[in-house]
Amino acid sequence: MSTRRMRVYRLYPAPELRALIAPKEVDIREVEVGSVPALLVSGESAPRPVGWGAAVHSLTGVDLGFTTTTASAALLLDVDGTRYALTFGHGWRYLRDSAVDREFGLDLAVRMLDPDEIRRITRWALSAKARVDHNLVPGGQGLWAFGLREHAELVRNLAGRVHRDVRAELTYVRRRGGYRNFRLSLDCGDGVQLPLGVAGDSLLSDLRELTRVTTEVSVHARLEPLRWVRRLGPGQELTAKLDAAAADLLADPASETGEVGISYPARYYDGPAVQRYRGHVGDSAIDTDELTLEDLRSGMREGEALTTLRTSSIEGLDDDGRSLGGAVSALHWLAAEVIEPGRRFVLIDGDWYQLGERYLAHVERVVAGAFANRPEWTLPAWEDAPRNDQGRVVEAAYNEHVAATDPRFLCLDRSLLKTRVHPRGFEACDLLGPGNVLVHVKKVSGRTGSSVLSHLFAQGLVAAESLTDRETWERFADLVAGRDPARAATLGSRPAGLVYAIHRSDKALHPGTLFTFARSALVSAAVALHTYGIPLRIAVIP
Repeated sequence: MSTRRMRVYRLYPAPELRALIAPKEVDIREVEVGSVPALLVSGESAPRPVGWGAAVHSLTGVDLGFTTTTASAALLLDVDGTRYALTFGHGWRYLRDSAVDREFGLDLAVRMLDPDEIRRITRWALSAKARVDHNLVPGGQGLWAFGLREHAELVRNLAGRVHRDVRAELTYVRRRGGYRNFRLSLDCGDGVQLPLGVAGDSLLSDLRELTRVTTEVSVHARLEPLRWVRRLGPGQELTAKLDAAAADLLADPASETGEVGISYPARYYDGPAVQRYRGHVGDSAIDTDELTLEDLRSGMREGEALTTLRTSSIEGLDDDGRSLGGAVSALHWLAAEVIEPGRRFVLIDGDWYQLGERYLAHVERVVAGAFANRPEWTLPAWEDAPRNDQGRVVEAAYNEHVAATDPRFLCLDRSLLKTRVHPRGFEACDLLGPGNVLVHVKKVSGRTGSSVLSHLFAQGLVAAESLTDRETWERFADLVAGRDPARAATLGSRPAGLVYAIHRSDKALHPGTLFTFARSALVSAAVALHTYGIPLRIAVIP
């Protein structure tokens, strides 16, 4: 029997299949797949110039006039009470966003994939910046080689080979299962990409088998941590309450009940960087090269903040003004975290997630370990450094003060290393400390919120990752040699360690006073640094 590699989505229940289709101008046909009624949704984009036509015209003066279109389709069907959609081309755009069960891919992955044969993983760091990591190892590699010793981030995509002990009675497996060294591969995200039967009865059999796997097969123990973060589906009783809490945070970001920040929709994270944002929030037009919380607040109606964002739309454009992912609900550009006693909830890509107890315990453990692993040396009090004209101690003055009073420290504050990856330059460290550890310094308070610390943790991680590259490390050694040739001779071949040195001005700094998004950002940095074998420590500046 013939098969084809297709992408399949699981959809939430609805009174009828038509309710699961996005409101677009498309052709909808009632069809049958085997013995099951189904809906075939299809369409074609308007002709547009080919992307390379302008370059040909610029080089030769010839306008070829070539155009291209994109044809897409989606097939929706109800198989024994479970609704599925198969998409072709850009057919996923025909599905109503709120109808897609985004847990489906992970449900299959944790039951079917071999943790030692994961070849690609995409994850979102749980921070206000919603950082995305996309790792690819074509030959396959153990899951933990990607830095996920324990799940500290929201996994959005896993691709790899099915575990040998998992029996999946799929059409493709029946055809190929007898081949030597045969292993089925899955690509699991919001949907799942795998070979499925192209005859009606074989497709229905395959979809029933996917349902059986997600309901009867046990979760692999080593993949269980990937479920520590749980998505709250539509209709959850908590959703309205969380929406109201997020609206309050958007109106007053300084609140201690949580955090909000600009995020990046999943539809956009796998493509080029957005150069311009265009759309509307309520009656307020959006046309800017930097999206801010103020842009999201601009057109919100009182008492209907998140409703306004959900019904508004913003799209990201490239340098030529072309859309990179189509118009997306404005809510998908917002990240939020709501704190309740004993519980944490995160809003990412328009969906709410609950951080499970084991995830929270993991964060507690990693953060506590970082604070307990103090360097052997101490730093002077922040207020001992010279003050500026306004009577305040600024970071630059503090770094210079440390280097001037303790010869073990070399001040490299605001000294940028420019590389191909970082053409604008990055800061390797504020201070090169004893033992040649990289020291990154920051002052925080309740007023600044966690964005300052999230930036600090990301800055240190970028520096450590960049300096593992030999050419970049040699440039760093040249930078140090220009300040202290004797010190440069002792550097070695890679960072000896990373220290985050933090002063909190309004209260004592300890794991319990770290802001919530900052705690997750610290865990993300700790996981990555562990992968590189670079020790992480926290130094509290008095």
